[in-house]
Amino acid sequence: MEDKPLMLTSLVLHLTAPRAPQGATFLTLPASLGRVSQAIFFDLLPPQLAQTLHDDHGLKPYTVSNLIIGQRARGEVQIKPESSGWLRFTGLNAAVSEALIAIAAQPPKQVEILGQKFTVSGATLTTTEHPWAAHCTFESFAANYLQPAKSPARQVKLNFVSPTTFRHANRFEPFPLPHFVFGSLLDHWQTFAPFALHYDRTFAEFQIGVTNFELRSRSLPYKAGGHIMAFTGHSTFTALNDDPYYTALLNLLAAFAFYAGVGYQTTSGLGQVKPEV
Repeated sequence: MEDKPLMLTSLVLHLTAPRAPQGATFLTLPASLGRVSQAIFFDLLPPQLAQTLHDDHGLKPYTVSNLIIGQRARGEVQIKPESSGWLRFTGLNAAVSEALIAIAAQPPKQVEILGQKFTVSGATLTTTEHPWAAHCTFESFAANYLQPAKSPARQVKLNFVSPTTFRHANRFEPFPLPHFVFGSLLDHWQTFAPFALHYDRTFAEFQIGVTNFELRSRSLPYKAGGHIMAFTGHSTFTALNDDPYYTALLNLLAAFAFYAGVGYQTTSGLGQVKPEV
């Protein structure tokens, strides 16, 4: 029997908020719920897979979004009763992708977020149903960039939708330097894709430049009451020469950011990226 092709998956759960507490106009929750989203993700997986992912100390084959709903301000999110929102989970290997496909086929009726029960009104892996949903094989995904119908663009734009930062040399780097962004993406590709890219990681440092950006700094809670700096916004990256292979890889890795995210704690809501490739 032939092996199944490895899939890239992005599952969106459509949620409906509960009623607000008696006497309140809004349901108020903490703005950062990435850890809660991760717990929901684990609860939806087969127990053995969830335990394996939890215990693995290497690169993780999944990402998890924050809860996307309501209005955020001063560390809280205010949610209108029965308003619509969503959660997103991605898979980078066969086990996680197969689990997400099963969840899409038979989603839970509800998920609980800090004691509040949100109704699951649907689930999708289809981009036409939600712009953050998608699924494809690694091979078909790569073919779009390594065997393009036309020459790939020398510029790509990444929208850093959730706070993003990079852990490097025991400190955090809150700026999308090319070797951080594309180094992170290359590491995930080489770990989870069925074929490696012939790509020297140092290329990102010397042959990709940041040619435009509009970023906003973000302060995030960290261990023992501390904070780390991150950013949101967008940045344009440009290949500094016209080598067709490296330009193709620039485009492929930028598009891969949709599934893999970039940087620190993509498994708990950070580093969610929407590419424009």
